[in-house]
Amino acid sequence: MEVDYVAIGKRIKQLRREQYMSQETLAMRIDVSIPHMSNIENGKTKFSLQVLLSLAEALNVTPDALLVGLEDGNVARSRIIREIITQLKDCNEGQMQLLMDMFNNFKKLLRRYEECVKQQRELSEISELTGNCAKSPLL
Repeated sequence: MEVDYVAIGKRIKQLRREQYMSQETLAMRIDVSIPHMSNIENGKTKFSLQVLLSLAEALNVTPDALLVGLEDGNVARSRIIREIITQLKDCNEGQMQLLMDMFNNFKKLLRRYEECVKQQRELSEISELTGNCAKSPLL
């Protein structure tokens, strides 16, 4: 598998622009020259793993978002995951376990809620159908 530096550069440029960040600012954050940053975004140069990691951090995405690209929803998901990781960095082990327990319980509760909403919709549709049948002149 060959690395597609042009596609990676396009993703970097898109993410940078989405964050209203200038090319100069991004270059400064990852400690490269502005011309080198331009060459990266245009796919005209190869770059090191360290630059990739710095770019991902500066753009608040995971390295895979830059390498293989992600659909819009997954880019947002990647940013959320990155933010969660950032928030967990200063937690001790006990705090992390408590947060994990809370997350698991909230996830179960959310799934139950979604199931209830789905059932309510189905019941509402059935009610509408049976109500319409009762009003039918054929009955």
